[in-house]
Amino acid sequence: MVVPSYNAGPQVRRLLSCLALCELDAGDSFEVVVVDDGSDDGTGELLTALAPRYPLEYLFLPRTSASGRAAARNAGIRAASGDVVVLVDADQVVEPGFLAAHARYHRLRTDLVVAGPRGDMAEGEIDDERLAREFSLDAMPEIVGWDGREFLLAEFSENFDNLETCWHYAFTCNLSVRREHLLAVGGFDEGFLGWGLEDSELGYRLRRRGLAFAFQPEALSYQTRREVTAEMLGQWRTNLDHFVARHAGAADVAIQQVICRAFDPAEAERGLGWLDCTVRMEYAARALAGRLPEPTSYTLLEVDDGNARDVLARLPGLAAERDLLVLDDTERAVLAGPAQCAGTTRELVYFHRPSADARKKILARYPVGPVGLTPQLIVSE
Repeated sequence: MVVPSYNAGPQVRRLLSCLALCELDAGDSFEVVVVDDGSDDGTGELLTALAPRYPLEYLFLPRTSASGRAAARNAGIRAASGDVVVLVDADQVVEPGFLAAHARYHRLRTDLVVAGPRGDMAEGEIDDERLAREFSLDAMPEIVGWDGREFLLAEFSENFDNLETCWHYAFTCNLSVRREHLLAVGGFDEGFLGWGLEDSELGYRLRRRGLAFAFQPEALSYQTRREVTAEMLGQWRTNLDHFVARHAGAADVAIQQVICRAFDPAEAERGLGWLDCTVRMEYAARALAGRLPEPTSYTLLEVDDGNARDVLARLPGLAAERDLLVLDDTERAVLAGPAQCAGTTRELVYFHRPSADARKKILARYPVGPVGLTPQLIVSE
């Protein structure tokens, strides 16, 4: 795990306490590299006094005009020795199943970018002593929302890899990639300074390398909600200019301009929010990729705990030859990972346990063709 930090000593200590409670699958282990980006708040003294049960490396970088998240994360990636690099922010709180959830998806395929959800906490005190003993939502302020990606996935599909713009949502508050791929694409672009888009640009290059993207809902983390300030928006726009210049001629990069409208208070007053903007961006990207109009007929796979094993065995072949709509009614969403890792060029739309109303909307949007495959047919074929 790589954690960049700037004047966030107490928050990093809290995160390290949470990591000590992480439950790993048999045979797995982890290390943590904290990259101190020139802090002057005593972070070094605070962390060197710790004695965690896992390997902890503290790396100090002197503060310069070139300092920033990209450079700090690159230093941590170079210092890491594990096969999979998990990227989080210094002020995160993670659940005990966080690392195991990331690791389980990486066992599905070796060319994968795994993103997890981030819950937004209200302002308030966090009981660090309690979190050091046990994870409990009661030790934290109220969770007042999520990072927004779940709404976009509900709009299109819970198959993250099926989003044409999935690379844009490679948020490094909760992301993991095999180290070999991070090194192969050159890590983060250190020309990004200030807030925003250095992670999306890395995601773009990883996508162009051919990596699949998956959203792991069990890799839960939390962070205090922050509003986008005018200063942050200015930095984001500057970074977007850098992003566009680096990938000159890439229209799918330039369409990120629409996101600016979600951050603009004047646009918010007119009712144009983040979801509206991201939906527009996705449709624009699909049009550029030749994915519009959408298919008019899908093969429906209805999966439950009784037939999940048979469906899993058939899924790669079916996904290669048909446009699929997968409705997963298993308790643990056992098709979520395999559906996102199918690597198909066809449409593969996936939902886990949609409500009755949501199911009606899904079937209306993704019509099922006359030659559907029922669970019984899948088992018997």
